[in-house]
Amino acid sequence: MGKRATSDLAPAERSCEVSLSSASPCERTRLAPVIRGCTMEPALLYVDDEQANLDLFRRWFDEDFTVLTAHSGPEALELLERSEVAVVISDQRMQPMEGIELLSKVEARFPEATRMLLTAYSDRELLLAAIQRGRVHDYILKPWQAEDLGLRLRQGISGYLRRRSLVRAASERDLLRADLGRVAGFGEMIGLEGGLSELNAQLDRVAPTNSTVLIRGESGTGKELVAREIHRRSQRSTGPFVRTNCAAFAEGVLESELFGHEAGSFTGARGPRLGRF
Repeated sequence: MGKRATSDLAPAERSCEVSLSSASPCERTRLAPVIRGCTMEPALLYVDDEQANLDLFRRWFDEDFTVLTAHSGPEALELLERSEVAVVISDQRMQPMEGIELLSKVEARFPEATRMLLTAYSDRELLLAAIQRGRVHDYILKPWQAEDLGLRLRQGISGYLRRRSLVRAASERDLLRADLGRVAGFGEMIGLEGGLSELNAQLDRVAPTNSTVLIRGESGTGKELVAREIHRRSQRSTGPFVRTNCAAFAEGVLESELFGHEAGSFTGARGPRLGRF
């Protein structure tokens, strides 16, 4: 794989490329980390216990990617703790930790990272088992072809960025939900720390249980708010709150409305129907 043309680079990368090409050899060595930092692209980590293989990988891909290398599984795990790595490429036959064992640990500790295994054809049964268990996203048979491997590395980075984006979105959603809960205090109810402190204590006792709760009170006194508050504090808070006005259904219809029915259960039941529960 040759060096990328300047016209193919994003604006930020293009300005970095010009700075590097106009620098002296000594300045290029000094500026390389700065240039690489401009792309903001996470790194590749290649793990192999043979130095010649590490040198060959770096020689082919160091201009197009941020490349990290490690001689063993434990060393690779230490690097992962300190650096953002998009793709981990590991040789299978290493000591003291084989490639699949390393990638299993990567899956457990850094699940967003794309995991690739470099292996010989004779290891195909072991490889298929690892793929089926989700330990490996992709594999490369020896000897690898630089152009094909470069394409797979790009795809691996794209996969990592998608997974990282989903994880961050989920984290932001949870933080927003927690912030909204703190701002709202007790959801839609007010006064629970004041005159309704006794009700608040009852809600704390009831909400964590799986017991059926009967809420009684005059019309307009907030029975639905209490029900919503119990749901918000319960173990089912991440699920839907199903609001149903039972008094609005005729006798004999309520059971079908809540729990559904099968075809032929009663006159007019021409097909199955899912209930609200």
